[in-house]
Amino acid sequence: MTWSQVDRDELLIRSGKDPFVRFATSHELVAVAGPHGWACASPWRPGSRHWGGAAVVGPDAPADAETAALRAIALAAPDLALEWFSTEDGRELALPPAYVDTGSGRWSFMWCERTSAAVDPAGLSAQGLELVELADDADADLLDAFGRTHGEDPYMGFPGHGFASLWLAARDEVGQIVAVGALHELGSGMPHLAGLVVRPELRGQGIGALLTEALTARAVQEAGVSTLSVFTSNAGAVRLYERLGYATAHRFHTRELAPTGHPA
Repeated sequence: MTWSQVDRDELLIRSGKDPFVRFATSHELVAVAGPHGWACASPWRPGSRHWGGAAVVGPDAPADAETAALRAIALAAPDLALEWFSTEDGRELALPPAYVDTGSGRWSFMWCERTSAAVDPAGLSAQGLELVELADDADADLLDAFGRTHGEDPYMGFPGHGFASLWLAARDEVGQIVAVGALHELGSGMPHLAGLVVRPELRGQGIGALLTEALTARAVQEAGVSTLSVFTSNAGAVRLYERLGYATAHRFHTRELAPTGHPA
């Protein structure tokens, strides 16, 4: 299969204005297209940081189509240091000699342009909770401690890294934080939900859903779209996002990459 390098304008046409291309990439990208599909690599974070990419092909594409696409991207930009690359789930991928596979995951890229979500959902005040904004820099230690204690360690909200354009917290009547979540800015400039954590003893009461609603409403209000990534296996979360107006663009199988010879 022959892949030809294209710019972003051509990629949008060739991809049918794919939501991943529209909202997760900017004109800073390396892209290729061919008879069976398209592929691109671009910075996930602002400031040309954390480059990654994806290849999307049709059902009649050869088994090695994505392998050839990634090879074409690597040849077009030999100095590019990719940190991850995705295919649709169930598709094969062999890496170019310059890269080794250091892990993988399966996640869905979702987007929402219209929503009935509220900026300050009434359901929070009904539970005696107040919605407050926190600062990515000044409140970084507080946010990181909350995320690591009640969520995952390391905390993937990355407070203090400059990724977040907005942090929201739900606070109870005595001022205790019960949930946090963020809008990260993608390399494209578009908002991306991240870092949602609810105290374990309060889960199942809809607090996380209400905080997600508030973040989604603010993203759509300010940027015209909200995006997120969710593990494909998390069916409950996917259903919640669908109720808020999100749709799934892709169910990706992502390979984490490192340069050949780099310590794992």
